[in-house]
Amino acid sequence: MKRLFSFAVGVCLLLGQSAHADQIPGSTARVAAWQLAAYDNNKGKFSHCAMSTPYRSGITMYFSVSANYTWRVGWSHAAWHFAKGQGVDLSLFVDDAGPFNLRAEAATENLALAELPAKGAVFDLMRKGYRMSVRAQGNAYAFNLDGTYAALTELLACVERYTAVAAAAPPQPAPMVPPAAPALVATQKTGVTAEQRLEATKVVANILAQGDMTGFHIMSAREIADLKNDYLSRSDVAWRAEGVLGTLRVISSKISASALNSAIIGDDAKDCSGQFASGSTPDEKSPNVLRLFTACVVGGKVTEARYTLVPAGDGTSYLFTTIGQADSAKPSDRTAKVETILRQAVYEVMKQ
Repeated sequence: MKRLFSFAVGVCLLLGQSAHADQIPGSTARVAAWQLAAYDNNKGKFSHCAMSTPYRSGITMYFSVSANYTWRVGWSHAAWHFAKGQGVDLSLFVDDAGPFNLRAEAATENLALAELPAKGAVFDLMRKGYRMSVRAQGNAYAFNLDGTYAALTELLACVERYTAVAAAAPPQPAPMVPPAAPALVATQKTGVTAEQRLEATKVVANILAQGDMTGFHIMSAREIADLKNDYLSRSDVAWRAEGVLGTLRVISSKISASALNSAIIGDDAKDCSGQFASGSTPDEKSPNVLRLFTACVVGGKVTEARYTLVPAGDGTSYLFTTIGQADSAKPSDRTAKVETILRQAVYEVMKQ
């Protein structure tokens, strides 16, 4: 058993964001048949939480959720012999749901890992399901999912705990970013589940992976805490590039588009101590998408926020915000360009 656990820990490292992840002391837990632990990046920064369980077939299955709520599933068997980096197409079923067509990649000759779809519903299927079936390379594999509800729930709780610890760490020097951001009290983060945040983060990751969205990265809880900005702290996902910030908020279906429009303009106007401007424009591709902007000029600097509200298809909407600052005497159109690129990427990823 000790040898098996050591092997599982070694494979779990491969599920994380860093090739040099270390298990965090005191983080191990046993939930039903699953062994769970948290890992850092060997520099004291939280990386991910992962869990594993062996089956009688000799296969060990793994799940991992990273600090930015992306998640993976993996399988290993001592008799498998993959070429490193080899791609494996597979179809995954949970009870009567599926197929979910995934592309796994061999991390070692015995281990294949797959990114899971950016859907909280898929996470819930695996958490609440009774049986998982996987078809790959002409073979079929079956996995009993007993205990996954408690284990995957604890896996999310593990990430929540360690990202909270990271956010509370002593601040480091903050990067140069626009000093002001909209208040938007009406959409303060309330009632957003870890599953919804996981799905939203996957959507943002897919958007930033689009060809024209270069130079951006999703901010960690530590980076957000360093900036000490309420709007960023209340956002569900935040990302940045030089001179530009972006956020995503999950908006309840109880908030109408017109109420949200009024709240955004009202809150931003209240937060502006200088000259204020705002407006909205119809979206040329989708009548379901709301677009608006606000601008505040103070001390020769203009801070501009551009908003795009997109239906998420699950009764909620995603509010994307792009924030930038420029010299009012030499206005920059960078924020507008980034917002245009982002909207195009949203169409591709969310099929709006």
